Amino acid sequence: MPTPYPYADEPAFPGFSVIGPQPEGMPLHACMGLNACAGSDRFGLLGPPGGTPNACAGQGYCSTGTDHTCHVQNECKGQGGCGLYGTGEEMNNPGANACRSQGSCATPINAERFSTNGPNQGQSVWLRARAVFEANWEATRAELLAAQNVQKIGPQQPLPAALGSPPAAFAGTGPSYLWISEDNNARDNMTACGSSGMSGAGGCS
Repeated sequence: MPTPYPYADEPAFPGFSVIGPQPEGMPLHACMGLNACAGSDRFGLLGPPGGTPNACAGQGYCSTGTDHTCHVQNECKGQGGCGLYGTGEEMNNPGANACRSQGSCATPINAERFSTNGPNQGQSVWLRARAVFEANWEATRAELLAAQNVQKIGPQQPLPAALGSPPAAFAGTGPSYLWISEDNNARDNMTACGSSGMSGAGGCS
């Protein structure tokens, strides 16, 4: 582990399959900075230990769907990462798949992951996922406002016109392999596929 540990001021990743209570009606998402509202991230409405919930869409820590390790294993819309396997179209739209089993590769999307096909080939998956999220935000917000109008989402749920920034320590890269790793120590537990070194932490080996 790097010394000093570079994320000492960030809340520790809570662990795989540990997801806090979510705002009602909010879509699940694939990784950090892709959340549609305040309090929707891995820590949920309770926020990280000793902290407060994220305050805005786009500011959340990590994914809210069921973690998975590889291509087409996602359980729902918006839960595909991308990296090693998949078509160029899939890899150009991480976090924006339309349905279950249509996602390309694992979540969460660690910072070391790169696309191996399509227009984003050789480039960061997480940065592409954030760019897609930003480009889709106006349409996503319109869908959520429509759901709010028919009371599928609570009337007090804020849906901002502009997105907030991801957590500052990860804003230019996404969440690193080191941070996502179980307890920041047992890094052989990392759920990843299509990372630097191709198989990353072995999720697709």
